[in-house]
Amino acid sequence: MLFSQRVEIIPYPDAVSLSADGCGKVYLSNTDAKVLMEHFSAEFTPDKIIPVKDGYFSGYRLCFTSGSCHPQAESADWIQILTIDQDAALAWFKKNSPELLSYPFDGLKACVGENGYKMADYKEIVERYRYISCKMYRQTIAPDGSETDEMTANIQRAALSMSGKHEAQYVSVSSGGVFSNESSNRQNAGYNSVDEWIKCFEYIERLGYVTLIEFNEPATVPF
Repeated sequence: MLFSQRVEIIPYPDAVSLSADGCGKVYLSNTDAKVLMEHFSAEFTPDKIIPVKDGYFSGYRLCFTSGSCHPQAESADWIQILTIDQDAALAWFKKNSPELLSYPFDGLKACVGENGYKMADYKEIVERYRYISCKMYRQTIAPDGSETDEMTANIQRAALSMSGKHEAQYVSVSSGGVFSNESSNRQNAGYNSVDEWIKCFEYIERLGYVTLIEFNEPATVPF
């Protein structure tokens, strides 16, 4: 079946491509689905707007029939905009995949017992950054060369960096007197794994997105 030429729509100004190469038909944004729906509706006047609820996502599908009255016309050209309800997502993951919620904080948990760092401190930090696992992230390349998302890649980079610093401290202490105990203690005092993890979580938090914009065909302007 042939339809009229599709309506070409450029993603919203704050949108970024999900894919690492900037191409494709899926974009991420931090603008709420309702705001995006109103923006696209004002710009392009869809023939139909369908409310969508899918798990902890909710939003709209904007359909462009290009004047066709055929029952399948609404699926010919569309934009789907879905925003995450982060509290609902957190509850869903706790019930179905708790390991995904805990993964970003595994390295932090290993710090419990070091330098007076307590389990209560760990829980406080997890509570502060608990939503990072409930956001969406762009695809990228991890330190091991595999394709993954930006959250996972940055967790790996932080772990590798801290592992290297710990190794440097170990070499300093066991180097046969090259470093005195006093200088070694100063080095240890200046480095705190917990602080490094907090910096990592703060950075990841800025990389996350809560809204998915999907076109049934690639958008005209790749990012």
